[in-house]
Amino acid sequence: MKASSLYNVFLLFVVACVMTPAAQGQKVIAGTVTDCNSGKPLSGTNIQILGAGLGTFSGSDGHFILIAQTGERIRLRLSFVGYLNLERTLPSITGSDTIRISLCMTPAINLMEELFVTATRTPQKPAEIPARIASIPAKEMMEMPVNNTDEILQLVPGIKFDRDFGIFSKNSSVTMRGLNGSYRALILLDGVPLNKTDGGGINWNRLIPDNIERIEVLKGPVSAVYGSNAMSGVINIISEKPSSPFEGKVKAFYGTYQTFGGLLKLGGSLVEKGKGLYYSVSGFYRQGKGYITQPDSSRTSFDTSRYLKEGTLSGMFGYQFNERNGLEMEYNYYNDIRGDGTKIYEPLGSYNRYPTHFVRLSSHNGWGKYSLLANAFYQHENYIRQNETMSKKSGKYTLYETDSKRVDYGLWLNLTNQIRTNQALTVGMDLKQGSVNASDTYYTSSDILTNKGTMSFFALFAEYEINLLKSRMTLTGGIRWDIAWFTNGSFTIEYPSTLSEFMTTYPSDFSDDTWNAFSPKLGIRYNFNASQSLYFSYAHGFRPPILDDMCKNGNISKGFKMANPGLKPETLDNVEIGGTFTLFKRVVLEPSGYLSYGRDFQYFVSNGDSVYTGGSNLKPVMQRDNISGVRILGAEISVTVPIINSLSFIANYAYNDSRITKFDTLKNPGKDLSGKYLMEVPDNQAFAGVLFTPRWLSAALTCRYLGPQWIDDENTAKTNGYFTMDFKVSHIFFDQLTAGITIQDLMNRQWVDSKGQLSPGRFILLNLSYRFTK
Repeated sequence: MKASSLYNVFLLFVVACVMTPAAQGQKVIAGTVTDCNSGKPLSGTNIQILGAGLGTFSGSDGHFILIAQTGERIRLRLSFVGYLNLERTLPSITGSDTIRISLCMTPAINLMEELFVTATRTPQKPAEIPARIASIPAKEMMEMPVNNTDEILQLVPGIKFDRDFGIFSKNSSVTMRGLNGSYRALILLDGVPLNKTDGGGINWNRLIPDNIERIEVLKGPVSAVYGSNAMSGVINIISEKPSSPFEGKVKAFYGTYQTFGGLLKLGGSLVEKGKGLYYSVSGFYRQGKGYITQPDSSRTSFDTSRYLKEGTLSGMFGYQFNERNGLEMEYNYYNDIRGDGTKIYEPLGSYNRYPTHFVRLSSHNGWGKYSLLANAFYQHENYIRQNETMSKKSGKYTLYETDSKRVDYGLWLNLTNQIRTNQALTVGMDLKQGSVNASDTYYTSSDILTNKGTMSFFALFAEYEINLLKSRMTLTGGIRWDIAWFTNGSFTIEYPSTLSEFMTTYPSDFSDDTWNAFSPKLGIRYNFNASQSLYFSYAHGFRPPILDDMCKNGNISKGFKMANPGLKPETLDNVEIGGTFTLFKRVVLEPSGYLSYGRDFQYFVSNGDSVYTGGSNLKPVMQRDNISGVRILGAEISVTVPIINSLSFIANYAYNDSRITKFDTLKNPGKDLSGKYLMEVPDNQAFAGVLFTPRWLSAALTCRYLGPQWIDDENTAKTNGYFTMDFKVSHIFFDQLTAGITIQDLMNRQWVDSKGQLSPGRFILLNLSYRFTK
């Protein structure tokens, strides 16, 4: 026990045991002062009894003792540097028992308005952004019943994530605003892109929730600022930085399907008066036996569990030269192996691996009215897949391995001039290059299939913002010029057998190509008061094709994909209106409506042919093509209701009508998809949750509904909609130890995905974590 604690105990003993008759009219008040956010004790807090001239200071463990007159109504006043003053009135004191109280103080920094950095790459007040935005803090992520970072996005209306196998999914696909394809949503990590030029998506499994400070979401086309991939919006994941001289977290968990793992995180900040270094390192490991996803009715002896083993090592180091100048470096390594549900001869069966290296170097500098941000990044993902199949008809066994090396790197620069207090101009330049070098090597035949390609990007952009009418109105306008080059494309077959010989009937001309585009945006926002506002915006989106669609022939879940090196960029024009409204001073509503028109839209279509690729059945030949036009009409709303201080209700709903309006029948004779709905886009999706968060407990009950969605281009088959209910409760012991349980799919209602595979059903995870600071 600490010396201060012994002293307080001794003082309380003396006061209680040797009280003289002259002091019989006095009363002992024993209390503890802590930080309302962290629960840490506050040493040196000044505690006074107003009007009595009596006071004391809290000890190193936050404890204090005061003597007051019996029968008086006591008013305490607490003050501490960096915290809001606190006054608490105690009831009239009678009797002779000691009164024990616990008090917490709120950091003054909580009064600072939250800033949002994703809209223009520079910090902005949310009330000045004419777009639909959302910010999810770390505290909210830790309270929700989620096991992966992408799952927390269900808090934002209109965002759809596909993780049908839970933690055993080889990846997750995140889409928004009625558009399919994860390559149409730009994902950033600390301001740099994670989307791969080859496939367009990212690996969500390597983003650990415990390492995140907050997630910012900006909806609608943002190509005027970010260029390619930002067709439907931007999701920016911002890493947590240490705030104490030394801090750490240890976490362990165990759950369903023999899932277990842990996390260790250490860090520290030696920044004082805006100068100094900070650092953090972390390691994460997770392993699970998994489950068989094939339904009993179609299960064979070759169907096996989708197991997983994965681990992540991360490090961050930064140095602040002063408040406006600093450097930061981040490194992340991820490796995994995930079973694909089939095992015939190979000890590990079919599996997928994504070993990945990621490096970011950032510099932020400020002088006078100017601020400069530079981000350099490098990402190397080596996708490895082992696949073995047995034909049900012929009994032929096929084994091959995919080895795909995907490299992306670049430099993003933006300079902001704060022209006046109400005007700012941001200009920037982006450089990026992505490449793929992939091969499919067959071990049961002589075939070796290789595809290569490179895409390079250069862009210039500018954005202007002005606040008018005493900051009630904000006008923003921006434009960006992008140029993209496709080079070094190729697809070759070495030693073709009957297995790949059919591919020679689909020749492709891999000539170099160049595209450029201008992407404008315009927005206006008017704030009637602090809680009521309206915004209107127009934006243009631009996205070149991905290398995988241009260079690779091969199997996909929908059939056999034929490369299309003649694929062109797609564009999208979006108009939307939305607002924020507060009812009864508590209920917050955030509705939005939008209309989007896409041109030269890239979409998977079948050419009417079918081929045998070594499996059990013939597969349709598919190709990504520019199908002319699509229209998306959508609406969404979120509701937040703080019922009492520690109890709140949240809900959101999104509706999308996504259709093909024009179809190029010259490219696809004999087929007309005009009027058909886009695949893999649900008409309706909804979320609701109740959060109960007193200081000693955190509990959340959430519900999610995902409506039916078409699984083919001709709209002949649909998945069923499904509903899930999740629950999480955790309790904090001794201010540092947290024990909790997370239950996903509480009602154990398994659903079937578009490929006829089962979800995990009820998944329970117990966790224990210990957090410490100095």
